[in-house]
Amino acid sequence: MNLQFIIAGIVIVVIIIILTYFKIFRKPKKLQRIWLQIEEGDVRNSIRNLRMHIIKHGGSIDAHALLGECYRREKNFEFAVVEYRACVKINKKPSLMSMTTIREGLVDSLLKVGKTDEALSELLELSRQDPRNYRYLFEIAKIFYTKGNLEQAVSYLDKTIKYNPSHGPSLGYLGVIMYHANKIREAVVYLSQAVRYDKRNFRAYYYLGRVYMDGRDFTRALTYFEAAQRSPEFRVRAYLQKGICYRAMDEFENAVDEYKKGISSATPKDQNVLLATRYVLANLYELRGKLAEAIEQWELIHRINGNYKDVPHKLDEYQDLRADDNMKDFLVSPIPVFEGICLEIIRHLGYDVADIRHQSSSITNIIASPNLSTMRSVSRQYVYFKIYREAVSLGLNAVKTLLEEAKKVRCAKAVCISPFKYRPEAVEFALPRQIDLIGGEKLSKILKEIRG
Repeated sequence: MNLQFIIAGIVIVVIIIILTYFKIFRKPKKLQRIWLQIEEGDVRNSIRNLRMHIIKHGGSIDAHALLGECYRREKNFEFAVVEYRACVKINKKPSLMSMTTIREGLVDSLLKVGKTDEALSELLELSRQDPRNYRYLFEIAKIFYTKGNLEQAVSYLDKTIKYNPSHGPSLGYLGVIMYHANKIREAVVYLSQAVRYDKRNFRAYYYLGRVYMDGRDFTRALTYFEAAQRSPEFRVRAYLQKGICYRAMDEFENAVDEYKKGISSATPKDQNVLLATRYVLANLYELRGKLAEAIEQWELIHRINGNYKDVPHKLDEYQDLRADDNMKDFLVSPIPVFEGICLEIIRHLGYDVADIRHQSSSITNIIASPNLSTMRSVSRQYVYFKIYREAVSLGLNAVKTLLEEAKKVRCAKAVCISPFKYRPEAVEFALPRQIDLIGGEKLSKILKEIRG
């Protein structure tokens, strides 16, 4: 009887040993092979093998950890979170990965799916276990920064620098916070240190540019914006600020070029900055009298955001011009085409052109005389035409200058042509004198009669 018990006991022990062997040695070896497969980049097959393994042998912490790693590498972060969460719930010591690595994978996946509160909770736990780890402290600081909790952000950024004094990203964020708090000296110190320790800290370059632009040191600001524009994240914003700098320096052509670069570089993520860039470009065009170009930008803005700033008002204000293709051609045609339009207008008014000179791309001076069919006397009286295609409301000074120029070239009469309405004082000055003012409405009719 005792012998039977002994044999039964031996059998049981052998079975336990065999099960233990398969449980402790065989399964980890199989998972280890899958782990090597994952590291070699064969993620798809690894996922299939891990699923089959979990179905057959149950979900061990190592199996869930490897599956979470596979999903994370495939950028399937939602599924990765589920697997990493399973590891945390099992609460056993893994053999293939450390628990710290698993939690770090969970944090990364949570941040990718926008679950910042859960990520923060995991990071605080990691930081509690390793309080001197500056990487955890910095990630915590960034989350507080994005939430607008700047006091906590600064606290954790200070801790980050305490354990890593040359951590450029933390110095950069502190500089940005100081800039927005209007603590300019502190901002310059932090931002300068940031770019010294991290030559690719484009955020710091951008805000150094903002600091010097606000101080009207535009030359230095441009240097930093040029460094910032190497980054896709700050490129469009840097072009916008460069344009603002050039505009403040009265370098309007350079400003337009920078705004256009920003517009052409914009991606769907840059929509707000794109709208701002188009708006300031339209404003500059309007200021320079290039109304057709300004309208084009306002219309593009309106398609994206129908209530953006005063764009609806601007489009209503210039509704007549928007619907007039002839006037648009008058405003935006290249010089050779514009010259042809000018000659057609002069002939339509009953004059022959004696001389034509383009003062600029938007101002043309013409000396003409009545054509033979309209002449009543033998002697020709020359008329001085000044044609503007800047859509600005001309005032008294412009009309007085016109009269003086006409006298200098010995013309008995002056005619001013503009696509925009004249100011009342200009009209009053012209009435008793040999000056004809042809404004937007009358010009539009002339163009329609000429061009249909």
